[in-house]
Amino acid sequence: MTEYTFSGKIRLGRKEHPFERTVEAESEKQAEDNLYSQLGSEHSAPRGKITVENVEEA
Repeated sequence: MTEYTFSGKIRLGRKEHPFERTVEAESEKQAEDNLYSQLGSEHSAPRGKITVENVEEA
């Protein structure tokens, strides 16, 4: 499996908070879906409030 590092912003209330997260998956699409799932679960945020600005393959 490959590691992907995502960075971007998540909107919580009126403020945007930066994030950086490394996700392990077989493809970039799968890694992005896992990222949305993890952040959404942790912060009760829908995908529309999560903005991915950069993806790097590790």
